[in-house]
Amino acid sequence: MSTNSEKWHPTPTFWLAGAALLVALAAFAVSVSGIATASPKVIVRKGDIAPGAVTAKALAKGAVTGPKVRKATITGAKLASGSVTSEDLVNGSVTSSKLGAGSVTSQAIASGAVTSGAIAPRSVGAAQLGDVEVVSKAIADLDKIAHNGEWTASNGEVAVCGPGSRLLGGGFSVSTLTNGEFDWMEELPVVNSELNGVVGRFTSDAGGASTGQIVAVCLK
Repeated sequence: MSTNSEKWHPTPTFWLAGAALLVALAAFAVSVSGIATASPKVIVRKGDIAPGAVTAKALAKGAVTGPKVRKATITGAKLASGSVTSEDLVNGSVTSSKLGAGSVTSQAIASGAVTSGAIAPRSVGAAQLGDVEVVSKAIADLDKIAHNGEWTASNGEVAVCGPGSRLLGGGFSVSTLTNGEFDWMEELPVVNSELNGVVGRFTSDAGGASTGQIVAVCLK
């Protein structure tokens, strides 16, 4: 019994299919290799960044917070004028030791900001208050007849402090003595919207010979 068998020969279609399979396997291997390479995290260290490469425009809003800033890296010279306002400061963050001499002037202090409770005992003396001015006003003797036992009161005269000055105290003096026939009637401070001084008045039986003077001590 004889067996007839045909010998198999590869066809061109077979070779094309094999080549396509090899190309697909190669593409898969390349894609897997790319994924494996890209998966690890990239670490950027300080030395990897060129000086000036990262500017303010490259930072997202809120990316740099207080804990991320090294101590003393931000100085006054690096801050733009007006960039830090009172709303940006934590309560109590600015103390007297952080203020330079002469950095706070009277123009920088709001009206009524400094009260008596904010002033240390004996921190303000006479030298810090300003100049003192003494203002005087003569008072005429209006008595007509001397030594007749009838005493005559003078007009009230006011020693007035100058504009912007404040009254500290007052006093009186007699420039002409007339055997005791002279006496002070009043010495009172006058402080209102129009006057800031001391008013004085005396009485006399010296026949117009006495001369008095009221004095105001004022702080400029």
